[in-house]
Amino acid sequence: MVYQQRMSPLSQLALLLGLCGAGLITGGIFTLLVAKAFLHVPLANLETALLDPANAELSRFLQVTGTCWMMALPAIFFAVIVYRKPFSFLGFNTALSIKQLVLIVLIMFAALFVSDMFGEFNEWIPIPQKMAVYFQALENGYDKDVVALTNMKNLSDYIISLMVIALAPAIFEEMVFRGCLQQVIVSLTRNVFWGIFITSALFSAFHQSYYGFLPRLFLGMALGYIFYYSKNIWLNILAHFCNNAVGVTQIYLISRQGKFTTEALEGQTFPWYYGLAAAAAVYFLFVVFKKESDEIVADGLSMQTQIT
Repeated sequence: MVYQQRMSPLSQLALLLGLCGAGLITGGIFTLLVAKAFLHVPLANLETALLDPANAELSRFLQVTGTCWMMALPAIFFAVIVYRKPFSFLGFNTALSIKQLVLIVLIMFAALFVSDMFGEFNEWIPIPQKMAVYFQALENGYDKDVVALTNMKNLSDYIISLMVIALAPAIFEEMVFRGCLQQVIVSLTRNVFWGIFITSALFSAFHQSYYGFLPRLFLGMALGYIFYYSKNIWLNILAHFCNNAVGVTQIYLISRQGKFTTEALEGQTFPWYYGLAAAAAVYFLFVVFKKESDEIVADGLSMQTQIT
């Protein structure tokens, strides 16, 4: 699909990074001001206060609005500035099929086993003790945030957590990483594989999780090819949501058995060799997905040609 662009790929990359940086700063200031206004605690105590289950609703609100400010808005501004049809460029179109939707769900189910395999590989990589302590501290901090945001006591809390932790990040992250960054880097490198790989590496690094780097790199690659083949961000959002929803559902089921703790998730993995069979399944499903997507994209281009 061809879009009329107004800037070179390198200029686009600089603009996108600048917009994301501005979104990060202004979103952080907004989050800080709102949290302080509602919690009435010193700045040094804000993080602790937001982790309090009593402030879960505020934490969820700030999570959604902050992420939107830092990702969705820069993506929209970028597309509006650079392209004549910004939302088409981002992939917000209705050209999809039921078969694609089913394939996406199957791909993401099989990808769970592949991600677990890469997770084990990640842990096998030797690193200095000081780095291991530092990375583990980051993981512990992330786990505390998850516990604070989920805090699921009933079905209503579960649905809200799905919206906040699974759906919202899926929408916002796909808009900026696949809708914008991947297309810019593919144009810049003039190579589909390297464009998707670099974007996926940045996507994984963004989450600041050393022990989850390889699994997220694999997830980013899968999401990258889903968007490249389909040109439809809705399918990416579905795939990303499915991945996130599995984690939220797992936490909910554990919470129903008693008070949820981060330790409760340890050991909830599959043997690494399951990932080999799952990788073959992912490859086969992608072959079918590409064929289906090629037909839909071709039909869409044919209709555009007839209209013009």
